[in-house]
Amino acid sequence: MRSFAISTVLVMSSLLASSIIAAPTFASTAAKKEWQETRSWDAIFTQHQVEQQQAKQQQAKPQKTKPQQASGVVVLWNENKQQGYTNNLKRANQGFLPASTFKIPNSLIALELGVVKDEHQVFKWDGKSRDIATWNRDHNLITGMKYSVVPVYQEFARQIGEARMSKMIASFDYGNEDISGNLDSFWLDGGIRISATEQIDFLRRLYHNKIHASERSQRIVKQAMLTEANGDYIIRAKTGYAVRAEPSIGWWVGWVELDDNVWFFAMNMDIPDAAGLPLRQAITKEVLKLEHVIP
Repeated sequence: MRSFAISTVLVMSSLLASSIIAAPTFASTAAKKEWQETRSWDAIFTQHQVEQQQAKQQQAKPQKTKPQQASGVVVLWNENKQQGYTNNLKRANQGFLPASTFKIPNSLIALELGVVKDEHQVFKWDGKSRDIATWNRDHNLITGMKYSVVPVYQEFARQIGEARMSKMIASFDYGNEDISGNLDSFWLDGGIRISATEQIDFLRRLYHNKIHASERSQRIVKQAMLTEANGDYIIRAKTGYAVRAEPSIGWWVGWVELDDNVWFFAMNMDIPDAAGLPLRQAITKEVLKLEHVIP
């Protein structure tokens, strides 16, 4: 349990990103090859899938539902132990469209190139009404990340340009580094792919300020990723929903900051429709609780 107030947590959390773990060298998870596979987490996916299916039936006499095979993966990385865990190592290494998890590198690139000055710069709403109400207003980097405002990030990409985007993505060693497709939507429907284990590698480098970007840019992006903070832990993360993929893929990637350790996580799962989006966080948190990362 943290002994200081939550307000202090929020002020000091940016310092934690460089001080919790003092590793003399940075080692890639791929180089370590230290992964344990446990299929016991599959039951969490199956349970939620069955519950969702039963809720949709809405029949007077509910039919018996045969448990479905788990259609997703959770990857955890214990930074202190340099140990990885997953329920499906094959899927953990399979590349998928990053969708809005790409807002993390997109933000870094925009900051590095001066497309975005800082977290306070205001990006005016273009006046076009969209289905997601929170998009229909002005935003800054913090709220743009929080509400996953696609039009704001599409404008970032257009201002960055294809050549600079390609160069930066390569320098970040991000996924397959393929930005083919439309410049302002390649992360939604283009050629880029990234696996859950590659997400973990990227996030670890960001946490340790090892991305090929300034420490300032990395600090601002980590601030924008703040999702939850309480007396036990801090979560910095980003969701994603690759609705144009077949099947549609949901993501939740980030890390949990504890007093004496950091656990990185990346999950993706098949999501037939938007009703399943809350499962991204729900399933991940159940796994984190099962492994005693969070209470």
